[in-house]
Amino acid sequence: METTSRRWWTLTAGVLGGAMVGLDGTATTIAAPYISASAGATLGQLELIANAYLVALALGLLPAGRLADRIGRRRTFVIGVLGFGAASLGIALSDGVWSLVVFRVLQGLAGALLQPAALALVRAAFPADKLGLPLGIWGGANALAIGLGPVLAGVVVQGFGWQAVFAVNVPVALITVALAWAFVSESRGVPGSGGVRRLLASRAVSVGTILVGVSSFGVFGLLFLLTLYLQNVRGLSPVTAGAWMLGPTCVVVLSAPIGGLLAQRFGPRWPVSAGLVLVACGLIGLSFLDTRSSFAAVLSSGALAGFGTGLCVIAATEAIMGACPDSATGSASALQQVASQAGGVLGIVATGAILTWQVSATLPERVARIALSYRDQTALLASPDAVSQGFAPRVSAAARATAHLTFVDAMSTALLLAALVAALGAVLALLLPRPAVVPETPGLVSV
Repeated sequence: METTSRRWWTLTAGVLGGAMVGLDGTATTIAAPYISASAGATLGQLELIANAYLVALALGLLPAGRLADRIGRRRTFVIGVLGFGAASLGIALSDGVWSLVVFRVLQGLAGALLQPAALALVRAAFPADKLGLPLGIWGGANALAIGLGPVLAGVVVQGFGWQAVFAVNVPVALITVALAWAFVSESRGVPGSGGVRRLLASRAVSVGTILVGVSSFGVFGLLFLLTLYLQNVRGLSPVTAGAWMLGPTCVVVLSAPIGGLLAQRFGPRWPVSAGLVLVACGLIGLSFLDTRSSFAAVLSSGALAGFGTGLCVIAATEAIMGACPDSATGSASALQQVASQAGGVLGIVATGAILTWQVSATLPERVARIALSYRDQTALLASPDAVSQGFAPRVSAAARATAHLTFVDAMSTALLLAALVAALGAVLALLLPRPAVVPETPGLVSV
């Protein structure tokens, strides 16, 4: 087992590696217009540049977790960090669309290597009965990196150009690798001793994985809807909209360590359940937003949802990591992060589908009830997709207000769906068992 100082340096290295992945997952949103102007990218190509990273990351997580267990968690982590830094440098030096896509794919694959290995290294460094605080710090730091991505990217892009958003990863990667080689011990598992199917046979792992996905469903759906609301309905700039959403994100940084400590003391069941109840309450509160709601209204309910997310996701992660054998921590880490990615994608897809359906169902009736010119009526009824994104075509002020009201009402329905999913997750959390300390696996090799 690691000495106390080496444990915390291991956590620091893992946090730095994970922060790079989190920041680059959201920073591209702000950099996109500048990339478009520099590389001559169309909207579809910009989406490809952004999604290439996310798809490669998601597809690479499970194989990377198994690889970390076989060849060594530190070795896999270092390879991933170096690859991420190199791919980031390639992006910064690129001036064409397809080179950007290729390097974004490589960046995503490198992120898939380092993320499960980072969490597995943290799990290996700390005793099972003291995992709560380090997991909370790790999760809170990752949440902060994701939330700060758009804001920091806006500052960096405006001061140094879009290339600097990616070039900054190079020195961070070098520092992280130096810490890993100096302070992190190698560990690996016995081939065939883990595996996703075997892990999921544990109720703590299977239920914990579902609940990580439920938590991500709510938070990603919320961020997706809030982004459309703040930028397209309220007319805020991307940087300002990102700042409005910092409240919920910063609260996660505070609540994640609390969730870890509570799970460590009482088991994960009640922190996860209570966290999802808070998420549901926050989402219900946000469903009352209108076209003129204040920053305080967004902050209060958003902070409630953010606090609950921190409690839930870290306690659920501890349920997963505490129940897996040491020989399979890489696979368990990958499973947790796949659940987070999948839950986030489902959250965006489901809330977006409800939003679009509700707009299509209510827009004609709302237009018919309001005295609008024929031109305005025709423009609105021909633009349900635009209204579903919070936009209004070139119409009068009254017609624009109608479009925005329709969007806000539909957003409310979508948020209530997300709240229902969180509430169901709170009930499911009661099935989590109290954690049992898993004995060291005889085949575990530590160097």
